[in-house]
Amino acid sequence: MIAIFFMVIAKVCNASATMKSLSGTWDWADSPESRAFSIDLKQHGSQISRQYCAVAQNGRKTDCDDEKNPNLHGALDRTGQSAVVGFTSFFGAENGKAVMRIIEGRLIGTSTQNPVVGEFYAPSDAVLDRR
Repeated sequence: MIAIFFMVIAKVCNASATMKSLSGTWDWADSPESRAFSIDLKQHGSQISRQYCAVAQNGRKTDCDDEKNPNLHGALDRTGQSAVVGFTSFFGAENGKAVMRIIEGRLIGTSTQNPVVGEFYAPSDAVLDRR
């Protein structure tokens, strides 16, 4: 009985540590010279929200908001290893979806559904490093 209790506690602690690891500011590791991308994530339990900032066309297009209004939100999966997020752009694009996961300390983001209507400048795939 005691062994089961410690196994449950260890599992809860490991899940909690994984969940907290998504919070922070992440920068696109190998972005092309003409582009930049970062994500500021805040996690509350399994819920994730905050904002991405994408700069494209040598700075002529900046998909960011100085007021830090959230443009992405989602939740961790039940394992705590990845998150599915919905995102919008500050150019009116809506209903984008992406999957994020941490692999070897890096945030891997993959768009699974491009937003519709307006413009957006987030990359389809990106490997990001924590600041």
